[in-house]
Amino acid sequence: MIRATLVYIFIAVYVALLTPIGLIGKACCGNAKLLFKLARFCIRAAGWLAGARVSVEGLELVDPEKTYIFLSNHQGNCDGPVLIHVTGRDLRALIKKEMTRLPVLSLVLKAAEFVPIERSNAKQAHAGIERGAQLLAEGKSFFAFPEGTRSRDGRLGEFKKGVFIMAIKAQTPVVPITILNSAAIQPPGRYGIRPGRIRVIFHDPIETHGMTFDDRDILIHKTREAIKSRLG
Repeated sequence: MIRATLVYIFIAVYVALLTPIGLIGKACCGNAKLLFKLARFCIRAAGWLAGARVSVEGLELVDPEKTYIFLSNHQGNCDGPVLIHVTGRDLRALIKKEMTRLPVLSLVLKAAEFVPIERSNAKQAHAGIERGAQLLAEGKSFFAFPEGTRSRDGRLGEFKKGVFIMAIKAQTPVVPITILNSAAIQPPGRYGIRPGRIRVIFHDPIETHGMTFDDRDILIHKTREAIKSRLG
């Protein structure tokens, strides 16, 4: 409990003090590079306070010059920050529409070009996919959790199709990633944080060049099988 409280206080103070600097940087420079740098430092510092260590396998499979969609299983609260940390990239993400209603955070998400998805509204969901594909075409990589929510039992859930349609539309390769042990650090719905080691395993990128929307189930299957192969 004490560890978790220290982490949350640090994040709250850090965000309150440095978010305005990141937003000013976006307004002045026209890009969110400073905002992402500040976010990565916050992630590293919070991880140190939490006692969370990360080991990485297969990162050499990823070309640092190419644009990708990084897709992983989702077990713990720290999965998103971990992916931003290990890739070292200014990653955008598909997020739930509700997150854009939160004060301060909504400004950060907009400045970082995170794309809100309204799943209950097909027209708005389609607009979100179109926006994501546009950003991919501009060379901006994404991460997403195709299960849509955290697994409560560690098993891999069904994959939503939206992000795969986005990948095909932009002809952007998909990088499957298996994350292990993140739920042990902080299980879904728990306040407390326990120290531990998270393993992040990158798999071979899956090319989408030449794929059409009719191939989306094939792409989903390949991605799912790669992630599942290291879940034990």
